[in-house]
Amino acid sequence: MPTELRVHGVSGAKAEDVLDRPLLMRVAGDNDAGFFRPRPAYDDTTGRAGAELEAYRWGNLTSGAASRALWLLLLPFMLGNVAMWLRPAGRRGTLSKALCRIFALTITATYVLSMVGISLDLVGWQCTPYRRCAADRPYLNWLTAGFFAPTGRRLAVLSVVPIAAIALLWWLGARTWRSYEAYPPQVVDEGGDGLEAARRWDGMGLVGRLRSIHVAAAFGAVDAVLAGVLARHDRTAFGYVLVAVTLALLAACLVAVCVPAVVDRLSHAWWVETWSRGLRIVALVLTAIILGYAFAPRAEWRASGTLPGYQSILSLLFTTQTGLLVVLGVTVLWERRARPQVPAFLGGLGAPVLASIAVGLAVALSAGLAYRVADFLDRDDVPSPSSGEPVAAVAPLQPPVSYEWSALGFLLAVLVTLLLAAVAGMWILPRLRRAAVGVVAADFRAAPPETSTRLGDVRGTVAAARMTDRVEPLIAVGYAPLAVLSLVFTGYALSGTSPGDLAGRWFGDGSRGAAVVSFATNLGTYLIGLFALGLLVLGLLAYRYAGIRRVVGVLWDLGTFWPRAAHPLAPPCYAERVVPELVKRVRCLATGDGVVISGHSQGSVLAAATVLQLPADALNGVALLTYGSPLRRLYARLFPAYVNADVLRAVHDRVDGRWLNLWRETDPIGGWIFSEHGSGTLPAVGGPLGDVDRRLRDPSGVQVDPCDTMPPPIEGHSAYQTEPVFDDAVADLLARLAARAATAPASPPPVAPDTSAAPDTSAAR
Repeated sequence: MPTELRVHGVSGAKAEDVLDRPLLMRVAGDNDAGFFRPRPAYDDTTGRAGAELEAYRWGNLTSGAASRALWLLLLPFMLGNVAMWLRPAGRRGTLSKALCRIFALTITATYVLSMVGISLDLVGWQCTPYRRCAADRPYLNWLTAGFFAPTGRRLAVLSVVPIAAIALLWWLGARTWRSYEAYPPQVVDEGGDGLEAARRWDGMGLVGRLRSIHVAAAFGAVDAVLAGVLARHDRTAFGYVLVAVTLALLAACLVAVCVPAVVDRLSHAWWVETWSRGLRIVALVLTAIILGYAFAPRAEWRASGTLPGYQSILSLLFTTQTGLLVVLGVTVLWERRARPQVPAFLGGLGAPVLASIAVGLAVALSAGLAYRVADFLDRDDVPSPSSGEPVAAVAPLQPPVSYEWSALGFLLAVLVTLLLAAVAGMWILPRLRRAAVGVVAADFRAAPPETSTRLGDVRGTVAAARMTDRVEPLIAVGYAPLAVLSLVFTGYALSGTSPGDLAGRWFGDGSRGAAVVSFATNLGTYLIGLFALGLLVLGLLAYRYAGIRRVVGVLWDLGTFWPRAAHPLAPPCYAERVVPELVKRVRCLATGDGVVISGHSQGSVLAAATVLQLPADALNGVALLTYGSPLRRLYARLFPAYVNADVLRAVHDRVDGRWLNLWRETDPIGGWIFSEHGSGTLPAVGGPLGDVDRRLRDPSGVQVDPCDTMPPPIEGHSAYQTEPVFDDAVADLLARLAARAATAPASPPPVAPDTSAAPDTSAAR
């Protein structure tokens, strides 16, 4: 008997909900990702179309374990990793990928330098030397007397904070690396990074190498600050040598992420592993030497002002990131293909836009944390350096000027977002509601007058769903002025000019204009703090409540589909386990009476990737059913180099036309694949492609049934399996499989390799 293998979408649906059966048993996999079937003892194992039901539940890989909810704090890393996959279709993208990997390295440095700023600058340099800050705080007093009182030793001890943060990332990266990337593909190919390349889902060696490089760069960032402070004070040859070696280490890390052999998944050169692990070892040894040097006796050294060199390093980092974004934007425009069949998101500029959002979030979180720590240490005497109060009156806890500009920029970004939301609600949404009148009128021609309210609800739902296709202009309009302002703010930060200083020059010290700028900057610092606190509270709630954890998991389901090829410390890619497992399972089922891969939402993306991975001897027994699919509507626009018209046609051809796609006008995520025609209208494309898409009317009706009190629900993106059309589609595909089996020559079943146990990871460790 053929099998209908259902693959759920985002939010981690339970297997019982996917199959609509209460009593299931696992037939393959484990608790994180497993295949489930109804228990045969209860004689309810087939669907209405007559196929054996089976569900693949992969949701626990992203939203199952409570501890994974804390991945929310790694959002900048995830966005930085996804940015590389947004490159436009066209050239091979070697340069844009290298730029994205360098940019990902700078995001790691941003994370580490934020920890350095809190521990070494605010606590070690600015707070502990002042009695007002350290008074009545036993946890700080030990840093002001005894063995650790000298400034160098105090800074060395407090370096444990950023080092511990690096160790946490290192541990998380290694732990997830063994659980996700350690599942080899079922077939071997010649390489490439498209969805059809099997080795695309085999990132164990690459992620291991990149992780070593990022860890080395992270330790190098700590070393650069500490060695720079020591060398500036001591003015000895040994100190300058340490600084030179640190800069050489950071340069070697930058070069490493650009060398093709290092970032090639198929690379087996011995020197590649030696180089990446060697950088990490050198960084650890160098850190130990610098810490030892910091403990060495030296002349009396009093701290004053802010940590020497820290502001310059931070400004240089932000300037480098801004320059990388500009170069990346020019590069992707040069690499993109002219006139793509599916227009790319923001004209192909999705990569630099998302990368800028990633670094913006990273800087915002860093600034919010720095200001809240400063407020705590100086007992709220000075909320920010822009308060206008004399420094001598309070403990001079001043976060870097760069963070002031980021606070002001965050406030402007919030205001622009609120303005665009108002424009969407007051202007665009009403226009879409008027455009939806024709759609609803065609679906419900005979609706009686008393259903006018319900028809209005349906029009509103259709309009809201179509907002997905209208968001791009809003993003472009809002992003353009923010991008220009970020360039201006970066220039002022590099010069050491704060918003308060600039306002004093323009409006005069103590003027109303200067007061407005000061208030806006302070407000931005508090908004950033609330944003960071909101992420933390959301993570803690998700840790405690499974329902919230599933909602948080939706974000990871969309963002962690892509392998960690740019940022190895981002949340892990579940597809590197899911796709090989699906390929193996489908290959086994296809050798029997055939299998219909039934994918909802994100499950349809996984199903399409599985079809592209299947060997030729298994394709004769495979059919594909997708519903609520974002393949063309979202993926082809956001990721045109990997999901485009050619790839979608390849999926169709590999299953020999046995592909049906169900979609609704009320669905804000899923949509049509080849043609948006409805019943009674001709498809926009001819041939077999025009038969793939089938539009479903939603809701099924607008009148209240005589035996009910409410009209039929508007399903939107959910409950496709409850539609009669769904069963008809499964039956149609089963008939096509049966017809194909009747004409295909018999062939012996392939022997699938055993991957039940994860491979030995010591070689790539």
